[in-house]
Amino acid sequence: MSTSEAAARPPDNAGKKILMIMTTGPEEPDKTYAPFYTAALMAAMEIDTTMYFLMHAPELLVKGRAETLPLKKGGNLKMFIDMAQENGVKFFACSESCRDLCEIPEGGLRDGVKMVGSATLADLALEADSVISF
Repeated sequence: MSTSEAAARPPDNAGKKILMIMTTGPEEPDKTYAPFYTAALMAAMEIDTTMYFLMHAPELLVKGRAETLPLKKGGNLKMFIDMAQENGVKFFACSESCRDLCEIPEGGLRDGVKMVGSATLADLALEADSVISF
């Protein structure tokens, strides 16, 4: 196989895992849409994509909150979160951040978000092929 043939062939993403760690919350909405877009793109490329939300980032996932976060480019954050979830991105929210920092009640997060302990972050990072932080 020639070098040009190898370069033209799409990469084999089977079995690849990406972990995206989100710490930015609603205080800077224009810094939040790109991670959701990137996660949706990776999931569409058949990469096992997980987003872990801690510090103030879980506030982005409170039911009804994304609709209230306008973006300078137009629209709101909800469409980017929906796109990521529709493409199969898994969402995990740090239960300690939800409870102690953000004061999010049990059941206060949008559907499809799993609340997990902080030790889960270490497990996810060790299993991932790459870790990206926003």
